[in-house]
Parts: sequence; structure tokens; C-alpha cells
Amino acid sequence: MRENNYAVSPVVGVMLMLVVTIIIAAVVSAFSGGLMEGQSKAPQANIRGTFSISEGMTITHAGGDSLPTKNLIFTIRDGPTFGPNLESTTAEALDLSKTYVSTDRGKGPVVTKQGTYFMVSFNPGNIITVEPKYCTCNVSQPNVAPTDFEDNIGEDGYTYNGTQTVAWAHCIRNQDSIGKSFILEVSDTEGHLISKSDVLVTA
Repeated sequence: MRENNYAVSPVVGVMLMLVVTIIIAAVVSAFSGGLMEGQSKAPQANIRGTFSISEGMTITHAGGDSLPTKNLIFTIRDGPTFGPNLESTTAEALDLSKTYVSTDRGKGPVVTKQGTYFMVSFNPGNIITVEPKYCTCNVSQPNVAPTDFEDNIGEDGYTYNGTQTVAWAHCIRNQDSIGKSFILEVSDTEGHLISKSDVLVTA
């Protein structure tokens, strides 16, 4: 009596295909897992700002991750209330040597004259302040400020008497900007956007 072996080959073939499929899935999974581990996770934080022409700017860490100060970039840019399509052309990174931070250690410049940091990390509850004199257009928005700004600005730092009114209209510390909003972005040196919020200009 002869044995019937015709069904063996299809079964073996199916089993081999399953094994190959499992091996490929394992390799792809390991590869993609390695890619995910190689990418740094973007920090998460709720950072809010206030701006007053007379009192300057505050930036408050309202919750989330502690952020290494040396990696932070604070950027301001005109919002839509200043006009259309100004976000990229008016973007300016704040000079951290002209900002101050309040911590449990007291108050000091974010970046000292020696290039060190008053605080190692920007933590929930910390507040960064920018004094009004450092909010004037030629300091906080040098690429926006009228070229004749210093010769035509009043002693108050926000009354301009020059002729470059289009450039002046883009300045945040401008009495005509009261009621408008600019954008405050916080990112890190790796290009991660950590926080983005609108800041109302007040008197």
C-alpha cells in the first residue's frame, strides 16, 4: 500500500512563508524601535507671556517639564493683528543677556556677563521679565525697527517721530500697537517647538 504524500509540500511551504513573515516583522520592528529611541522626545511645557508698553514683558512657566535654560530660544513675531504674512519677516529671538528671571534663589539675568546662566533650568513657577528699556524696538526687534529709530524716538521709548511709519507699525512697543497681539514661541536648539501662545499688547 502506497502512502499519499501530496499534501506535505503545501503544508511545508505555508509554514516556511509564516516563518519568513515572522522574521521580517521582527527585523522591521527592531529597526523602527531603534529609530524611535534615536529621536529625542520634545519637551512639553505651558509657557505664557504678558506685555505692557509701560512695564515690559513677562514669560511665565505655568507647568510641564523643566527646561534646560542653555537649550532655550524665545522668539517673538508679529501676529495677524499687525497685518498679514508678517510671522516670518518679523521673527526675533530675545537676547537672554537682557532678561531677568525670578527663582527661589532670587532674581538675576538669565545669561550673566560672564556667559553663565543664573538658572540651570526654567522650571514651573519661574518668571522671566524683560524690562521696558529692553523692549524698545531697536533692542527687541532690531530687524524691524526703523533705521532712524534712535534719532526720532521720544524719551518714553515708544513715541516715534520719524518718517518710516511702515516699519514703526511693526514694532510691538508702540502706543499704536495697544490691543494687538504678537506670538511668543519657545523652542530648543534641536528645533523642537515647546510652546506657542498669543500675547496681548497693553498699556
